[in-house]
Amino acid sequence: MIEQHGFDEHGRWRCSLAARERADQRVGTAVPAPRWFLVGHPGPWPRQPQAAAGLVEVAEPLMAALGRAGARLQLVRRHRRPHEDAAGVPHPDQPVMLVDSRAGTVGHGTWREPGDLVALAERFDDPPERSDEPVVLVCAHGRRDVCCAIEGRVVAAVLDDVLPGAVWETTHLGGDRFAANVAYLPEGSMFGGLDGSTAPEVLLAHLDGRTDLGFWRGRSTWTSQVQAAVADVLREPGLSLPGVTGVGQHGDGADAWVVTVDVAGVRRVRRVTRTLTTPRRLTCQAGVGQAAVWHVAPL
Repeated sequence: MIEQHGFDEHGRWRCSLAARERADQRVGTAVPAPRWFLVGHPGPWPRQPQAAAGLVEVAEPLMAALGRAGARLQLVRRHRRPHEDAAGVPHPDQPVMLVDSRAGTVGHGTWREPGDLVALAERFDDPPERSDEPVVLVCAHGRRDVCCAIEGRVVAAVLDDVLPGAVWETTHLGGDRFAANVAYLPEGSMFGGLDGSTAPEVLLAHLDGRTDLGFWRGRSTWTSQVQAAVADVLREPGLSLPGVTGVGQHGDGADAWVVTVDVAGVRRVRRVTRTLTTPRRLTCQAGVGQAAVWHVAPL
């Protein structure tokens, strides 16, 4: 396969440039994560977060506990690393956040020993120091994809200026080709294709109830087909994401679903079908693959 898109000014191929030039569909790609387990970790970050120092020792019981809770593991750190002292040595206590996107809450704890993480992972039904303060994750996981490091760190820096205290760099958020990728928690909305210019405008508008559907990947509490249907419904004038009060779905044949979206007191119904793209490179490191494309029609 000869890739026709995605080369930078130095002739290097990058998946995020290719995705933008191909106009890859972003909606429907938010990762499925009703809950999130965010572990403060200064790095280095391996490809899999459970293999990081301090987690690998308890990887099996930790992942089992998170599996029972339905939680996604992410390593996080501040863009300017305030959890290190003047010599660059990590503080002994690192933050942990237990995010429940369905309940809209964030529990706050700390860890020092690996066993602390396993104990906290068991506390999603009784989280410590619960709040509803927003958490903004920006993927900056260069070990997974170079685009995430290049695009992500710029976006983390600019968002940290406009949303101080809320922004964290994080490990893989899926959809490397959409770097920079951002997750807004506890709500669960995800955005892709952001850069230093667009990120502040998109996030601040979202906080004001105006979701830019061109950058919106979906919400982590919904399936891909529901994400696609909601985006289509919200293109109607006067509707907004905060106005969505309920969704539902049922299968309607192979690769097809009927999705209901309750918004502004009215139920909208959409038929969603899925096809696949032609084979293409989807990340900087992986080989050729195919991505889902979502098609939505009113019923």
